[in-house]
Order: sequence, then C-alpha cells, then structure tokens
Amino acid sequence: MKQITEVIVNGAGPVGLFCAYMLLKQGHSVYLLDKKAGPTDQSRAFGITPRSMEILQHQGIAYRILQHALSIRGARLFINGTNMGTFYLDELDTVFPQLTSLPQSKVEAIIVEEIEKIQGKIHWNTTLIDYEQQEEGVTARVKDILTDEIKEISAKYIVGADGCHSAVRKQDSTWTYDGQAIKSRFALADLILEGPDVDLIRNRQILFYHSKGSCILIPMRHDGDDDKATLRLVANLGPYENDDGPRVNHGINTREVLTEDKVKEILKDRTEGLRVTMHSSIWLTYFNINERIANGFRRNRAFLIGDAAHCHSPAGGQGMNIGLQDAENLAWKLSMVLKGEASDPEKVLDSYTIEREPMVKAVMTTAGSLTRMVFSQTYFMSLLRYLIISAVFNITFLRRSIVTRLMQVDFKLGESPILLSSNTKQQQVLLPPGSMLKDTRALLSKDVTTQLERQTIYQILEKFNSNNQHTLLWMITRQTWQREPKEELTQSFIKRITEYNSCRGLVVQSITQYSSYIDENQTKKTTDKVDFWVDTHAIAAEDSLSNKIGFTKYLKASKDEIPPAALVVIRPDRYVAYSGLISTLDELEHAFTFLNRYCLSKKQK
Repeated sequence: MKQITEVIVNGAGPVGLFCAYMLLKQGHSVYLLDKKAGPTDQSRAFGITPRSMEILQHQGIAYRILQHALSIRGARLFINGTNMGTFYLDELDTVFPQLTSLPQSKVEAIIVEEIEKIQGKIHWNTTLIDYEQQEEGVTARVKDILTDEIKEISAKYIVGADGCHSAVRKQDSTWTYDGQAIKSRFALADLILEGPDVDLIRNRQILFYHSKGSCILIPMRHDGDDDKATLRLVANLGPYENDDGPRVNHGINTREVLTEDKVKEILKDRTEGLRVTMHSSIWLTYFNINERIANGFRRNRAFLIGDAAHCHSPAGGQGMNIGLQDAENLAWKLSMVLKGEASDPEKVLDSYTIEREPMVKAVMTTAGSLTRMVFSQTYFMSLLRYLIISAVFNITFLRRSIVTRLMQVDFKLGESPILLSSNTKQQQVLLPPGSMLKDTRALLSKDVTTQLERQTIYQILEKFNSNNQHTLLWMITRQTWQREPKEELTQSFIKRITEYNSCRGLVVQSITQYSSYIDENQTKKTTDKVDFWVDTHAIAAEDSLSNKIGFTKYLKASKDEIPPAALVVIRPDRYVAYSGLISTLDELEHAFTFLNRYCLSKKQK
C-alpha cells in the first residue's frame, strides 16, 4: 500500500533532522529516513557559529544546545613555540558572540528529541532505493534494512540530506558533483589532556604553526576532573594539495587506523610552548577533504541540502553550519508553497538555489584558502602565513572583519527573485534587501489588551515564526518636535496586512507617540494581524530598532516637515526582502505590488 506524505527527507544527520523539524513544526507531514540505526555516536562536526545559533534560537531549541555545550570565546596563536597573543569574540554584533562547541552526536540527539515531542517519526534502518518525479509529485521506493520490506512513498517533494554520496543526487543523471579531492590526510582526535597549561585551553582555540606541521586544538565540554580538559586535535599529514581524481572520498577514513602513539608524536612535535600531555583518547580517526559542489541544488521537485549539495574544508567550522542554513532557507519556502501562500510557487522554490549557491561558493573559497594558508609547508606560504596571522591577531579592524566572516555573522544574500532589486535608491537610506536584521534592545509593547512587555525584535519575530510568517515592519518613530504621518497612511497599511495569510504587521512608534495616533478601538480589532510596539530609544541608541534598519538618519527633518514612514519586509529567516520610505498611498501600493510577486493575497485567489 502506498504511503502518502508531503515531503520526503532522505538523511537524518543534523541537517536533514533540522529541515524535517522545521517542516513538522509547521504542521506538514514528513517521511524522514536514514540507513543508520539511530543518531551518530561520534562527535564529528561540533562547532556551531553565531549565525547558526541564532537560527536555532529562532526555532526554539538554542537553549537545549547551550545546556550541554561549551562556549569558545577566543583563540591563541603559537608560532614555533612563541606565544603570539590572544583574541576574543565578544566584539561580534550577534546574540551569541562565541563559537558554541557541541559534538554532532549530541546535536542530533537533541533535534531527535524535539521531533519526537511534536509527534514526528524517524524511519531508521531504512534506505532509499529510487524515486521518480511526476508532474504533481514524487514517488519513492524505500527498503527496511532489517526486514527487507519495500514500501512506496508518494510525496509532493523530496529533499536529499544524505551526504556526499547522496542517493537523491545520483538518481538524476543531470546532477554532477564537481570539484576535487585533497591529497593530504588529516588526523582528527578527541582527547583528554592534562598538564600545567591545561587552563589556557579550556575555552579558547589554540593554533600552532611549526616547521614539522600545523596543529589546532579546539576545546569541547569537559565533565571530568578539573585538572584535565577535553579537546579536538586536527593536524595535517602532508601539504594541502589538489588531487584531480574523480573519486569522492570526503569525510571519515575508515580504511586506516589512527593510533595513540601517532597522536602523542603530533602533540610532542607541534605544540611547543604549551605544557600539556595526553591523558587518554576518546575518538581517533583519519579524514579526507574534498572541495565539491552540485551543479544546482534543485531539480523540479527534488532538492539538495548540506553535504549532498556541497562539501569543503572544515576550516572555521563552516560545514554543518552551512547545511543548517540550507535547511532553514529551503524549509520555510517549501512550507509557504505547501500551504498555498505563494502567488508564484516556482519563483519561491527557484530562489533556494539562486540564494544559496553563491553563498556556498563564497564559503568554499574562504575555507579552502584558509586551509591552504594554515597547512601549506612552502617557504613562501609560511612567510605569508606569519604576516597575515600576526596582523589578524594584532590589528583590530582586520581581526574583526575576518572573524565576522568566519563566524557567519554578516552573511548577505545576492540577487534573488524574491528580493527587491538591488538598484533602487531606497537602499541608500534603509537596511538593504538581502541583509540580515540584527537583534535590538528591548521594545515596549503598546497592546492595550495586556500589561506592558519588553522584548527585543528577535523575541517578537520568534512569535511570528510559529506560523512561518513574513513580518511587515511599519516604522513611524519621530523626533519629539516632528509631525506624524497622516493617519490614513498607517490605517491603509493595517488594512492591507489583513489580505495576506503569510504576513503579519508590526507597527513601531517612538515613546512620544505612545498615547496618540493609533486608535484604541482599531488596535483591539487588529491584534490578530498587527502588533504595536514602542522603540523607547529610537533616536539615541545605536542598538535601537530604528537605527538597526537605518531609519534614524532620515529623521532630520525640521518641525515643519513630515518625515516618511519606513516599511521593511522581513522574511521568516530574518533576511530583508524589501525596504523603502513611504510618504504617500501610491508609494505604499508600490510596496505591496512587490509583495504580490510571491506572497499570495486574498485578492489574487
């Protein structure tokens, strides 16, 4: 008997689990399968960047991660035994100014628990045999490895989160996985270390550049004796050189065994200047690196996320994080289409590849270049490495720029069919489309039906996210002496919001307008579609919402002038889709014309 579902997700690693979790939260049916018997018991990927932590927070599970994780707050550098200095991450403009260290095994276990809480099911010991696309859906055959039972699954879409050897990708002959392998093997070891300097490595990374090779020690949560610490060691065994052979071999190398003696040799030879020794080992392995990317992440009703779409050097902890961001980008778009809230479903789904591919390529370039610089053994690269790394550690603006990039804090989208074109003059004023809205200081609620609340913009958006909604931010903050826009402009905005199931309004005023402008009766009537908040430090504070969207700099008009309103359309993933200054009803209508390109209104049905 054929089983019917909305989405098939093949692969229950952290990326596939997270994609399925977001879809299940929106009420969609998901058939999630993996040939493994359960979540991995290996640490594997474990560095979660600030951007990924904000995504996890937005989906309601960051607190679960932090309960078990270690916060890495900075890095220390040694060159040939000389301590070159330390830098910290607290200068990053993010809610989580840290690299959050948690083994992949625990990340998977947490998401599995969250899926089970919402009655989701994971089909372990199940493999995808094949699938076929039809005009209206996908039919897949899956096999229970334990019983050999074969089932047929019918779905609207299929998502490949099944790694570098993706069955979803290989089923379509038009999909390629272009790139190269790297000749050098890498040693990966999870260790318990002890010694006089163990306190120096509890919450910061240590980078060693030595004539015998490079080595990185990355702290992990330690639950044992206080005089010991748990860390991940990564070391190259040979120069970082390309191997143009076609074989994909990215990941754990199961054909060779890394011994404790070899790890002790690496520690002795390469960690000069740090007085630590190995107490015991937890996990030892070799791994190989490939740099590869699929030629597009969509084929009609089939999609690729994570390693199925791309793989690259793990330098900077980019891999799992980029996969989680793939999952977030795809899941809200699939949900929007499945709910019938997209006026142009193909435009919405096409935007997944269009938005993600350039970003992934940029990350691959950064990770590859960083790895080559770190592990190269040529004289020229050694000299260049010394100069660059020394500058990064000692020049503030350069350090901030590189660390911000590695921690994925300021990722921006490029061209996309669901973003306002980047050549509009409005972007000279407001936060441009494709930018990520940063969190703010707390706003004050203006809902007359409840007591006052104080929440940041992220906390407010998290409430909207429960329904996968766009947020239409209507800013009418003012200087004390400035006149307010005509009431009909705001009332027209409020009326238009009610036409979209996929959108919710957020009207934000300054404290001087708190007792005026929005009629109390109107507020009560629209609380199901519009929230009202006050930006208490709109003009003065750098971290106010008005400043974050770039609106404050426009509030320079004299008392005889009426500054415009600002409209910012914020997608469920908190990227800005549209931003513009609104002074007339015609300009407001133009903004909603943009929205109608991909958000279905009641008038369009």
